[in-house]
Amino acid sequence: MARERREPKKWLFTNALMRQAILAIGEVMGERGLKVVLRQAGLERYVDELPPNNLELGATAAEYAALNQAVEEFYGRAGKGMLRRIGRASFRYGVEEQATLMGIAGAALKVMPQKTRIKFILTQMAKALMDVDEETYIEVRETPEGFVFADFTCALCYGRQAEHPICHLYIGSISEAVKWATGRDYEVREIECRAMGAEACCFLVVEGRGGSEDG
Repeated sequence: MARERREPKKWLFTNALMRQAILAIGEVMGERGLKVVLRQAGLERYVDELPPNNLELGATAAEYAALNQAVEEFYGRAGKGMLRRIGRASFRYGVEEQATLMGIAGAALKVMPQKTRIKFILTQMAKALMDVDEETYIEVRETPEGFVFADFTCALCYGRQAEHPICHLYIGSISEAVKWATGRDYEVREIECRAMGAEACCFLVVEGRGGSEDG
């Protein structure tokens, strides 16, 4: 179903997701690198105090996109791989901070076949993101190649324009989520990006093809 591209003037963003991204950047880049990108993104207020660990809407999508762009610019050509590593770490922080909920999901996953596990974790990710933010709209679709996770309101590329897909952090998060659910690395590709004018950022989880996407 086609949907109109939405760019709210001040789309608010969940504190917990911003917190997880900042923690992940600190893990991958170190404290000094984190401070540099926070200042470059105009997020000096988070240098000494992280966003609270709650589901309130305290940051903005524009700030989240600026943080993503600051990491890109810091690393240049290597930024893609670093953002994917940060995305993986961000998902792991999310698991730690929602241990009870994820523990229940993990128990349910044990009795499912691989394909069902992938669909389950992608659907749960989409539901969790939409539950905490009324601006967010995500669809999970099954295709002959695999599952497509389509975010019509992706915050990573909010307000940005590019000639190629730029949501590498999202690739990392989805990759780690699928690995957490299945115990395997699956190839994840961004096949459409809102920064390129697409109606949604679409991520394909390729069935039957493993391999890390960190490089």
